[in-house]
Amino acid sequence: MLPTLAHADRWTRDGIDVSLIDPHRHLYYSGMMPEHLGGVYTRDEIRIDLSRLCRSANVRQIAEAVDHVDADAQTVTTDADRTLSYDVLALDVGGVNPHHPAASVATKPIAHLQAVEDRIRQTLADPDASLRMTIVGGGAAGVEIAMNVLGRFHAAGRSANLSLTVLETEDRLLSRFPAGMSAHVARHLRARGATLRFRTRVTTTTADEVLLADDSTLPSDVVIWATGSVGPAFLRTSGMPTDDRGFLQVTPGLHPPGQRRVFAAGDCATVAGYDHLQKVGVHAIKQGPVLRSNLDRTLHALRATGRAPATKDLQLFRPYPIAPLILSTGTRDGLWTAGSVWVRHPLMLRLKHYIDRAWIRDYAPRWEEASLPTLIADDAPQRTTV
Repeated sequence: MLPTLAHADRWTRDGIDVSLIDPHRHLYYSGMMPEHLGGVYTRDEIRIDLSRLCRSANVRQIAEAVDHVDADAQTVTTDADRTLSYDVLALDVGGVNPHHPAASVATKPIAHLQAVEDRIRQTLADPDASLRMTIVGGGAAGVEIAMNVLGRFHAAGRSANLSLTVLETEDRLLSRFPAGMSAHVARHLRARGATLRFRTRVTTTTADEVLLADDSTLPSDVVIWATGSVGPAFLRTSGMPTDDRGFLQVTPGLHPPGQRRVFAAGDCATVAGYDHLQKVGVHAIKQGPVLRSNLDRTLHALRATGRAPATKDLQLFRPYPIAPLILSTGTRDGLWTAGSVWVRHPLMLRLKHYIDRAWIRDYAPRWEEASLPTLIADDAPQRTTV
């Protein structure tokens, strides 16, 4: 959505009314959040000021959440009971964690993890404090957070003050990734003091414990809910097709079949023909320019002819043949993986830092003036300051 928002000033100058509906002022970049929890990045370094972008593009910002979309009536209703009509609608609302207990911190939306960062800082600021953390979910999000939090306490000389447990329903971590990479991550986490529990299901959480399906409990001060994602509830009631996880089904032109005035990108959308794609940032980022282009073409067509363009006149999304993923580890190494191949090396962490910083540089003042040498600098992977 960010390429679209950055492009919106061209539409508003032409007299087109553009509104952004989002309950948050800042967008937190998920690719940098684990290292933020690990002390590598500050809060301002990983967030984008949506209000600033809206002001510069003369976009109306509505600080509310979407509660309902009626595709037939072409309306959006917010959680404040505000109903807005649209000629063209773009959805990039991500996913939500399924079965998320209120007493845990969800990884989706990613902004919720700021509460965890606050708790970590408070713990490290008090030399006598300790923290019991449970991460529910041993996928990429859960293990990357675990590695970075462990690395932060290790760098501060406070490993003894952190009790971290990862709970996973499968028989290993990173079940969708190479077995060798999974085994390496498990060894690394255990070496830094983490407890790993497999084939374990959570019933619910309270303020100070996790209740497991076998009726046992696990004391915990912070519970991070990293259990994958499903589509936001309002997508299922929108009158548009969704898949079995509640994500909006769209054509390669990023619009739902039969809905040529609605577009969707990122994690909230499943593209026909590419149902196998994982919900990872590399695909969402590649969809961004396609979304912007097709919104532009649709707005111009509506002005010129009163009709939305056909799919054949839209730009089509085509994913990368290989979609690599790089995980930070709370050390100087990065973990690079694509398909059945994985590599652990400091160069992989430097590559991740370059990619993340180069992407956010277009939207965040902290990085806008960064030069190429700055972006590829081999920073210390952990900050020991609180």
